[in-house]
Amino acid sequence: MSLWFRSAKLRRAFALSAVVLATGGLVLYKAPPSEAFPTDPSRPIRTPLSADGKNAVSFRGPGARGVLSLSHTKVLAGQSTPVYAELRLVADPAERAAVRAPISLAVVLDTSGSMSGEKIEDAKRSVLRLLSDMRDDDEITLVRYSDTSELVQPLTRVGSVRASLSARIREITAEGGTNIPGGLSHGLRSLDEAAKGRVRRIVLVSDGLDGTRAQAESLARTSFASGITVSSLGIGLDFDESYMGAVAQSGHGNFAFIKDGGSLAGFLKRELDETAATTVENARVELELPSGVRFVSATGADASFDGARVELRLGSLFAGDERRVVVELAADGSSQGSDIRPSAAWNRIGQATTSVAVPALSLVATADPSEVERGRDGAVLASATSVVASKRQLEAASAYSRGDVATATRLTADNEAALGAALAAAPTAAAPALSAQLNAYSEQKRGFGAYRPGSAEGKSAAKAAAVKDLDNLNRASSF
Repeated sequence: MSLWFRSAKLRRAFALSAVVLATGGLVLYKAPPSEAFPTDPSRPIRTPLSADGKNAVSFRGPGARGVLSLSHTKVLAGQSTPVYAELRLVADPAERAAVRAPISLAVVLDTSGSMSGEKIEDAKRSVLRLLSDMRDDDEITLVRYSDTSELVQPLTRVGSVRASLSARIREITAEGGTNIPGGLSHGLRSLDEAAKGRVRRIVLVSDGLDGTRAQAESLARTSFASGITVSSLGIGLDFDESYMGAVAQSGHGNFAFIKDGGSLAGFLKRELDETAATTVENARVELELPSGVRFVSATGADASFDGARVELRLGSLFAGDERRVVVELAADGSSQGSDIRPSAAWNRIGQATTSVAVPALSLVATADPSEVERGRDGAVLASATSVVASKRQLEAASAYSRGDVATATRLTADNEAALGAALAAAPTAAAPALSAQLNAYSEQKRGFGAYRPGSAEGKSAAKAAAVKDLDNLNRASSF
């Protein structure tokens, strides 16, 4: 670490990295064309889940296991220090074959005029294929929306309506405007009828945009709070990826982008597979904070703070799914020893709540800055930098989509500096992921100059990048 202080260039980069972390900075990436859907229930866990950090503990219960790590072992006495906690939670992959969750799935389909022609025909074929892939005892509801929403199929067993619903799907036409909240609200109400013990998910499909983002996000958060995951798919190049991505983030589901309706079937298949492979629901972790440690923010989970306790709500996990949460704390160094006392709980499908004890993590105040430096965990700081960079790059992508290439380029350059600084201090195991993210952003910055924001190439690159960065906010993305 002494290398930082001998090099003026590295000191400047480190300072920029600290500013980015402190202000909630972010990052961007152009996903390979072959990686349309980066999350699926067969994806292996990316990293070994072990408490090998400088200040880390592990925990395990029926159906899941986790690791909680702090970025510091010591903080400077009498001075506020940003401290990051990284939580990784994995649902047991071995339960994939043993458990097949009963599911209730709502498809909320855009049938506005912009979907007319090949898009709506592709969409209908995809929903018909989904219907054929579902089991007889699965439940499905179908909502179509344009200016208004219509319940095409109330929630019912697939085996009871497979033929009749197929006929109604073939009759669907596209016309009118786009009212996304109307469709979402209708889908949410439909899933209220689902029997207890079923895994519930809404899949929102749209090729357009409207001015109701805040309302749609609120509906997605309401859905998540009631145990319903919300995923979203944008079709074509004219939808607002920041809108659709925010809905998926609020609903803790997947977000994807396809250039035409022909790839919709693949997205629906993934949603069905993940829903059916769900083994853990209502996952949450609590952090009881000592005096002198304050909660700032959390990424990767819904968080609430009552002044002494942070509750992190992760929702559902399918077998083998690894979720990551990064929590920013501020430690004022006012006490010689401070314990953060965590606890965890989740529900296995159809079973009672499992409560899991988690060992405490200590933060110690010291007057010696060198002790603070020696106690930093480069892997946790690398993870925090990666998440913060993804947030900032989403801002860059949004600026680029508005035609503000200068801001997009500046934000990306800031992220390059922050990731470069983190890479210089990262442990060997964390370096490849940071390097890949840094290279991806450098490529994206070149794209800002190569493509006009309103061009097909520019729109496609921005949307593909948003998919990767949004995924990185909930799961450590491979970039």
